[in-house]
Amino acid sequence: MADVITARYVFYGDPDEAEARAESLAVEQSHEFPRAYAPAVADRSLAHVVALRRTADDAVEASIAYPQELSAYEIPQLLVVLLGNGSLLPDLRLVGVDLPDKVLRALGGPRLGIRGVRDLVHADGQRALLATALKPVGLGVADLAEDAYRFARGGIDVIKDDQGLGNQVWAPFDERVPAVAQAVRRAVDETGVPSLYLPTFNPPAGQWDHAIELAVESGAHGFLVLPGVTGFDSVRYVRDHTPEDFVVYAHPAFLGGWTASRRHGIEPGLLFGELERLVGADAVIFPSFGGRFSLSEGECRSIAAHARAGIPGIRPALVSPGGGMNLERLPQLLECYGPDTLLLIGGALHADGDVESAARAFRAAATLD
Repeated sequence: MADVITARYVFYGDPDEAEARAESLAVEQSHEFPRAYAPAVADRSLAHVVALRRTADDAVEASIAYPQELSAYEIPQLLVVLLGNGSLLPDLRLVGVDLPDKVLRALGGPRLGIRGVRDLVHADGQRALLATALKPVGLGVADLAEDAYRFARGGIDVIKDDQGLGNQVWAPFDERVPAVAQAVRRAVDETGVPSLYLPTFNPPAGQWDHAIELAVESGAHGFLVLPGVTGFDSVRYVRDHTPEDFVVYAHPAFLGGWTASRRHGIEPGLLFGELERLVGADAVIFPSFGGRFSLSEGECRSIAAHARAGIPGIRPALVSPGGGMNLERLPQLLECYGPDTLLLIGGALHADGDVESAARAFRAAATLD
């Protein structure tokens, strides 16, 4: 069945109702039309339940096969197929997807992936990579640029805008991006140590090309993309409309509703580790266990597994655990995620007021013994 999209869902509730619910979902996600009224020619688009498996007293996993043509080989339509109207149903969770080669080729995956980002910052496989965020929102352009300069001097690999930095009056995008890019470039010229600046990509529709053009001309090295805000296809758009060495870093803002309930939405490994990777993210941020959000260690390990799993023609992506991390947590994070990780520490690097020294300590602690 290599020519079909196979999606796996868990139905929670009465197991005796699962088969009927799965059959109904297959129709809803393909025809979205009563079978009794559908002309025969429409059967070419109809999905079918291919397997049912009870996984708990109140849970049944169903595998549904969709003709790959339903996706139109485009990201928005693929998402409609996988969980369009189904997202409105209670006690239903998307937990897995197997995609045929033609769909995978259309999605494309990361342009750089783990190896490509490592090469940009001249990092061997013995240390994890380091990221931080420019914050808080409300600082002016000069203060953000100064912090970026100090972070780069301290050896941070990836310096990104905070996801909340957009086009606010305190630090407008068109002023902030050139200033921060110049500050990072000055630090790199002084130290000889590569450091990448990634502004936030969250402009309104119609301004995407302007944002990309300005970032490229300013010497930025990639974008922090918010697929939950600008849409999953914005990840692909940035990947396909920027230089080949431009990093695409995905942030989970506005996606928490998909994972907050373990009986609904999308399994975190699939959402953050696989889907964001498939549409072009070189690195994916997620809230790590032990921080200020609610994912478990098992869910976080699943994200890492999905981001790195072998998928034909798709490069593996860096995982970037964040959400309240600090230097004291690094041994635990490195044990869990290993070196192919883009460790993200934000506010904690400001604790003693010397971000350059904190960055140096961060880098020293990121090498595996």
